[in-house]
Amino acid sequence: MPRVPSLHTHSRYCDGAGDIQDYVAAAMAAGLPALGASSHAPVPWATDYAMPLDRLPAYAAEVQRLRGVYAGRIDVYLGLELDYRPGVMAFYRDVLAPYPFDYLIGSVHYVGELDDRPWAFEASPGVFADGLARLYGGFTRRLVADYYALVREAAQVPEVNILGHIDRIKMYNVGDRYFSEDAAWYRDAVEETLVAIAASGKIVELNTSGWRKANPSPFPSPWIARRCAELGIPMCLSGDSHTPQQVAYRFREGAALLRDAGHREVVGLVGGQWTPLELKVDG
Repeated sequence: MPRVPSLHTHSRYCDGAGDIQDYVAAAMAAGLPALGASSHAPVPWATDYAMPLDRLPAYAAEVQRLRGVYAGRIDVYLGLELDYRPGVMAFYRDVLAPYPFDYLIGSVHYVGELDDRPWAFEASPGVFADGLARLYGGFTRRLVADYYALVREAAQVPEVNILGHIDRIKMYNVGDRYFSEDAAWYRDAVEETLVAIAASGKIVELNTSGWRKANPSPFPSPWIARRCAELGIPMCLSGDSHTPQQVAYRFREGAALLRDAGHREVVGLVGGQWTPLELKVDG
């Protein structure tokens, strides 16, 4: 098992299962050096997956308590996954200011609005198809362009350290139903985005949860991971775990994919600092 931190985790504070302590214990059992809690941050609209705002103080206190409990055995970090949308950072800066976050993941889960609320394109295959038809007239190229424009915007947010599942727009693209990743226009959209990320200095995660989805492929696809290596974009391994058993989900396969893509190291939090870590597939 690669000895790298697992920093993308979701516990009972949002849409995950189990206590944060369960995730810490699972990370220790897997031989990982660190566990980061990264519940879905509160958002200023109604959701059934994000942490309620009134739970944020207890969440931060719980992670800090566990950091003390496990000191000397495993590092425990306080993080959040932010839902990037235009204009939302003012809300985040206000509500997150009192807490000592170690890192923040910036992810795009919404594109535009439908029926007077943010459109969660990833909610289900039916929701995706409905929004594509009603918002974009079925024109996938326009949707993809808007999605990657939001990823580029997220890369410019100073507080964000890691960009989450950057090609999640492919989530329901089973059998190239909506587009081909080999299409020149798609490659161009990705390339523009990666160039912006490289300039930003942000970390891109190799999110292995994509192997659990309807279109089984990690986020991002191997060819994008290869392009990240060519552009010098740092990457980390992520299980995007929603149960303790997923803290190191397919980390060996993810590490092998990254090595095949040209990466010889990943980055992780070590002693509270972002540090290059040798990418050992079997270590």
